[in-house]
Amino acid sequence: MAKTKRKPMLFPVVLALLAVSSQVSAADTGCDEKGDQWLEVQVEGLMDTRGDVVVELHPDVEGDYLDVLVDRIRVPTAQASQTLCLAIPEPESYIVVVLHDRNANKKLDIIDDGFGFSQNPTLGLGTPGREEVAFVARPGRNAMVIILNYLQGFGARPLDQEKRKQIEQRRRSKRR
Repeated sequence: MAKTKRKPMLFPVVLALLAVSSQVSAADTGCDEKGDQWLEVQVEGLMDTRGDVVVELHPDVEGDYLDVLVDRIRVPTAQASQTLCLAIPEPESYIVVVLHDRNANKKLDIIDDGFGFSQNPTLGLGTPGREEVAFVARPGRNAMVIILNYLQGFGARPLDQEKRKQIEQRRRSKRR
């Protein structure tokens, strides 16, 4: 696979996604009555159960694939792993973006919020190329796991188990 160029400034793009995420589709996380094809997205690696989880479905198009939205779902974060479901209009190529809006303010707080893409690419400081994140939807059930990334040091990457335990301990100590 050819190496793709990353677009600079991933964070403003994710911020733009959150800014428009107030136009939320129904918060139905089940896959009942989703049509002939649907996508089950299992979101893994959530830092905690604060805020909302947002899953967006974008068409695989030339140019900035994040400019066009097919569907979006926003639900309160219920557990460290969540499965959400979206209807897929046609069997074709799509891109999924997942955001963990930890304070549910519909804005990206890059220091605190998590994000991930279909195919779980290694993230740098730019938006991954569409070749890295696109998947082909088939008729019927489509399923994927997306592991969230959080800003750590000079880059974004998944939290390891130890880091999540430390965050949970700090959160509990603040409650006392």
